[in-house]
Amino acid sequence: MMTGGLAAAPFTAKAQPGGKVYRIGLVLSMVPQGFVGQGPFFDRMRELGWVYERDFVAEYRVYGGRSDLIPGFAAELVQAGVDVFIVQGGLEASRVQQVTRTIPIVTLSAGDLVVTGLAESLRKPGGNVTGVQTLTTELIPMHLLLMKEAIPRVFRLGVLSHGSNTGSLRDAVAAAKTLNIALQVVTVERASQLAPAFSTFYARRVQGVVVLRDAFMGSNTQMVAELALQYRLPTISDIPNLAAQGGLITYGYTVVADVDRLAADIVDKILRGEKAGEIPIQQATRFRLIINLVTANALRLTLPPSLTSRADELIR
Repeated sequence: MMTGGLAAAPFTAKAQPGGKVYRIGLVLSMVPQGFVGQGPFFDRMRELGWVYERDFVAEYRVYGGRSDLIPGFAAELVQAGVDVFIVQGGLEASRVQQVTRTIPIVTLSAGDLVVTGLAESLRKPGGNVTGVQTLTTELIPMHLLLMKEAIPRVFRLGVLSHGSNTGSLRDAVAAAKTLNIALQVVTVERASQLAPAFSTFYARRVQGVVVLRDAFMGSNTQMVAELALQYRLPTISDIPNLAAQGGLITYGYTVVADVDRLAADIVDKILRGEKAGEIPIQQATRFRLIINLVTANALRLTLPPSLTSRADELIR
């Protein structure tokens, strides 16, 4: 898995006679294993009639945890003549938009694009950003409810946030008031701040941590999970692989193939001439509950059968 620097698929394709080879620029915190020229996105493009390296090619820029690199990478891709950008979420979309407001930008797993001002509405985004949303206003309150069920007599939870998570943070604060749970919010900007964040949670005696998802947290999931175990803190998030990497609970969209295929449907429309601002934003709807029982045992946490019986997957 690539986690930094530049990963590029060179523009060596040959178009069909008289046809154009479209160029897709991907700006991601990491490139998933098997995503370069293959995987659900490319499978769906092929189903829609697009042959990789004949009709379209892709070039990648991988920024790791350095979101400040995104505008520079975007400028390189604009110079290279890309026809459409693919990014993970709203943070990347906003950074790419600093460089271009005309080239379409398609998100793979954004939060609320309307709340963040990147779209006018779900039905008609209006600008050059559209794509797939994987966060709903009900998701963060559900995380708090699940933690209340998992942790006996919970009264104080930590919230680990990154700078781009303002909408999710608002949802968490509102839900916590309803559930009579106090929140200790710690916002980090760099990976080096994660260990001090968990030290703060421990000192403030929080009983568990809600990890707000964005590209930064997604690229640092392993570190978050390890720190949570070190400080004996249960964690929950909609980061797809949090539970698999040692966190306690993942609840959210975890079928990555779904969003990749939805993104391909949108890219197909763009390459066939539709404007990004006219293409409705798609909402991922297949959410799953995954519980890591190995982590629960390590934390000496006995989870109620009412919770484990509802899990789509139990990691033993």
